[in-house]
Amino acid sequence: MFCTQCGNEVEQRARFCSKCGHEVTATAPSPVQPAAWPVPRPPAKQHDMGMHINILGWLLVGIGILTGIGSLVVLFAGQVIRHLPIMPPDMPVGMPHFVGWLTGVIGLFLAAMAAGVAAAGVGLIQYRDWARTLAVIMAVFLIFHFPIGTAIAIYAFWVLFSREGQEYYKARSTQGA
Repeated sequence: MFCTQCGNEVEQRARFCSKCGHEVTATAPSPVQPAAWPVPRPPAKQHDMGMHINILGWLLVGIGILTGIGSLVVLFAGQVIRHLPIMPPDMPVGMPHFVGWLTGVIGLFLAAMAAGVAAAGVGLIQYRDWARTLAVIMAVFLIFHFPIGTAIAIYAFWVLFSREGQEYYKARSTQGA
């Protein structure tokens, strides 16, 4: 049985709809006209793509900020290792400099990723034409940022590649939202 107000499925013995609170009247099928089986379902609810794009944008900004902080920590740790005053006796002579250089490269890569992810998030929030493409590229990189980045990347793929999401974003970006 379905609510006549909102279309929500309600139990046979229910007196009120659990979704909208409207009083449900049990109607028995008339003997003249048999009840249709199965009962037709209400139309599928469309997703609020504006809300999803906004959530995705802020998630990207947030993970961009956190990745930027992580990149600063890696850069700082590399410099500390590089300039260690006391070396362990079994460490090769050039190893601290190599580790410092390697962590510097990794830190700069993370900083570039953080800037790209945050820029994609800001662009999505502002519905810029380029932001959808940048967000997809950054989501590919975020897949490897397990587990939170992977979850955000999967959400980004759903929002940006769904038919509803593509149509909504295209309409909003051409309006100059």
